Amino acid sequence: MNHKGFTLIELIAVLVILGIIGAVAAPKFVGLTEAAADRAAGQAVAEGKTRLTNQYAIRLMNPDADPNDFAEMITSVSTDAGDYRLEFVVAGSEVKITAVGNQERGVPGRAEGNWKVL
Repeated sequence: MNHKGFTLIELIAVLVILGIIGAVAAPKFVGLTEAAADRAAGQAVAEGKTRLTNQYAIRLMNPDADPNDFAEMITSVSTDAGDYRLEFVVAGSEVKITAVGNQERGVPGRAEGNWKVL
């Protein structure tokens, strides 16, 4: 009689190898989601910097506006960045920008950056 197939030992060996590979690879992929959310928040911070730069340029061309009044300037910049909410805080001669994921939509991620006039 010629029986073809795998023995129980061979099947257990394959399952053990797959378990080891899964145990090593799974933590690396779990961390990728959080890192991607933080990078997306970083892009929202970059968008906030662009908005501040545009508003600063508009204020430079307006003779009635003080371009260095950052507290007034941030009131006219939108805080909605899609899945992220932007927060602007004036700190001396620069503006601190924080992007926080929209929790109502289940978007994680957080990033911070600074904007200042050179």
